[in-house]
Amino acid sequence: MSASSGRSSDSFDKHGFLSRYAPAIINQNRANQMLADYGRGRRDFRRLDLRGITLEDVNLAGADLSGSDLSNATLTNVDLTDTKLIEVQLINAELTEVQLHQANLSRANLRGAKLTRTSLAAATLRGTVLPNGRLSD
Repeated sequence: MSASSGRSSDSFDKHGFLSRYAPAIINQNRANQMLADYGRGRRDFRRLDLRGITLEDVNLAGADLSGSDLSNATLTNVDLTDTKLIEVQLINAELTEVQLHQANLSRANLRGAKLTRTSLAAATLRGTVLPNGRLSD
């Protein structure tokens, strides 16, 4: 901005709004595109940046999200049955009523994740960092 306008680029974002919220908005748009692509039959969604997204009442059964980052995501009533979540980051994520039957979470990181009415019992957990920070066998 010019000096005559009385505003500098620093004062435009002095509270950090853009740096704080723009990535979450971009990632949510990416998640919405993923859902549309899933509806068209695509299943390969490896290595996506989905930090901070919110997914509610969706089916992603059989998808491959390996290597994706879903840290700080909120998933509610999401079907991830038979989904590949190998090396996925779910750090500090909130999973409520998420179906993980036969999902592969090998080498995933769930440190600090909150699981409510979500079971890991039928999931593959080789080398997975569990919510309490312990490593699975």
